[in-house]
Amino acid sequence: MKVLMPVDASSAALAPIEHLKSLHRMNPVEVLVLNVQPRFHRHVSQFSSRGARDELRAERSREAMARAIEELSLAGIPFRAVSEVGLPAERIAAVAEREAIDEIMMGVGRHPAWLRWVNPSIAQGVMERTDIPVTVFARGQAGAFERYAVPAGVAGLAALLLAVE
Repeated sequence: MKVLMPVDASSAALAPIEHLKSLHRMNPVEVLVLNVQPRFHRHVSQFSSRGARDELRAERSREAMARAIEELSLAGIPFRAVSEVGLPAERIAAVAEREAIDEIMMGVGRHPAWLRWVNPSIAQGVMERTDIPVTVFARGQAGAFERYAVPAGVAGLAALLLAVE
């Protein structure tokens, strides 16, 4: 089984590793660890060389993947590490297609409410761009809104759909 595990510098991104250890005990698993670095805005890039920007992205990518690489190595799970540049959801979906991935496993954490409006969920963006199964491992304490309002909204939507049929 070939699994894509996108990571950033957060601890939440490492959430799939425990599941991968369990899978690897039953069947061989190969993991592709991916970090996507953003493009620099043209106003920033005009004051730096392409080489300096590439070096900075490579350094950030190594730092973001270091813990995942260490944990996968200690678990004896074969892996490859890849860095890409661009929009995360687009690059994750493209790499998954290019590498013939069987499943994408993503660890996500909670963000402040204001950030949800600014930066839509990368996991949701990946699911919209590919037919490859995506498993999301959530980490972090859910707030009152997520515990009560979201399930109530889902239940209301389900009731509405049943009423229509």
